[in-house]
Amino acid sequence: MARKKVEIIPNQVFVGLPWRNVRPRYESCIDNLAKKYPLHFTIVGRKDAQDAEDLLEAIKTRIDTSSYGIFDATGGNANVSLEYGYAEAIDLPRAIYLSTHKAASSSKGSAIISDLSGKRRRAQLEWLCKNHDYTKRFEAFLSRHGRRLGGAEKRHRRVLALKQAHYLDGRVEVRRADLIQAVQAAGYRTADVEEMLKKLHAEGLLNVSRGRIAKVRMPRA
Repeated sequence: MARKKVEIIPNQVFVGLPWRNVRPRYESCIDNLAKKYPLHFTIVGRKDAQDAEDLLEAIKTRIDTSSYGIFDATGGNANVSLEYGYAEAIDLPRAIYLSTHKAASSSKGSAIISDLSGKRRRAQLEWLCKNHDYTKRFEAFLSRHGRRLGGAEKRHRRVLALKQAHYLDGRVEVRRADLIQAVQAAGYRTADVEEMLKKLHAEGLLNVSRGRIAKVRMPRA
């Protein structure tokens, strides 16, 4: 199956997992990782659709538009197996995590991770965040623009850039004015917010349209 011709969201990572027991552990990790990295981990659940058919379409669309996929096969969950099979069919870069002492490899995907304790899971997610292409571009951007800045100012700008990137999490696009207002509410000056937004756009990390009602969205591949 060839991958559909859709616009891929460069910082979006699909997470397929057992809904009841494993999901809270991932959500805790993801919340902490969002403070350090610009990636958006997306998890599809019942709230995303009214029935099973709609839910499957929502899952397929989210996988189609993701740049990477993580699948936790703990307990041999049938839904995760289906999601992984679809990701494999469209050749989405991916990894499957297993709570087992056995490890194997996938010819198309990355290594299968074994023995997932809580610490191991966090370590693997952290590794993915550091090595993801969007993160590398984001870090290179901050490094170039922060060479002459002190430590406190570097941290300030990092958090500002992360807030702008994460404002797009789960959204196709937002009004530029709404993004600026939301980040202002977190204690940032308008001039700083607008300057960072322009730099992120110039770097290709965010796309900002022109016009009276300017919109902001993630660049598409």
